This record gives sequence, structure tokens and C-alpha cells, in this order.
Amino acid sequence: MLIVAGIKLSRGEVLALASMLRHDGFDRTERLLLAALTNGQEFVALTMDDKERLLAALARRSTELVELRGALFDELNWQRKGLAPPLRSAGIEAIATKRSRETVNVAWV
Repeated sequence: MLIVAGIKLSRGEVLALASMLRHDGFDRTERLLLAALTNGQEFVALTMDDKERLLAALARRSTELVELRGALFDELNWQRKGLAPPLRSAGIEAIATKRSRETVNVAWV
């Protein structure tokens, strides 16, 4: 399993996504996903450009990886507005943020 934008993807889904990216000419992002899969990484760190490339590749395929497309769309909107990403799509950052919020809430009680 590989987590991309907070969404767990199977090996087959990652390979299909990499194929979409290669077909659309987004080789850098394709290599990033394949390297993460090959190296057994759990999470993939995406730049804003990578997220836009993934979203562009997914936008042309209306029924594939709908959950990932929604998460990427949410993250990009939040980033463009200068806000923190929603917790459901923030990956490891969501865990740290949630824990820090819980700590702050406990401190105020």
C-alpha cells in the first residue's frame, strides 16, 4: 500500500496512475510514484506541481480513483488559499496536527 494525498492506493492503482501520468507526459511525477512503490515507502511527498499533474491526469478519467481526485482537489484549494489541508487528506501531517490540537485542548481544560 502506498499513501498518496492521504489516500491508500494498491500496487495496481499506483501502476495505473503511473501509466496515466506517462501517457499525459508527466514523467517526473510518474517516476516519483514508481520510486516510492519500488522502495517500499508508505507515503509519497508531493509538491504542488505534482498534485496538479496528478489531478490533471485523473480529470480525464471520470471513474478512476475518484477518492484520490477529491483529496487532491481539496488539498490544492486549501493550499491556494494559504490554509492547512483538511485532515482527511493530509497524510502523516494530519496525525501530527490532530495530536497537537488534542494537546492544546487538554491544556485548556
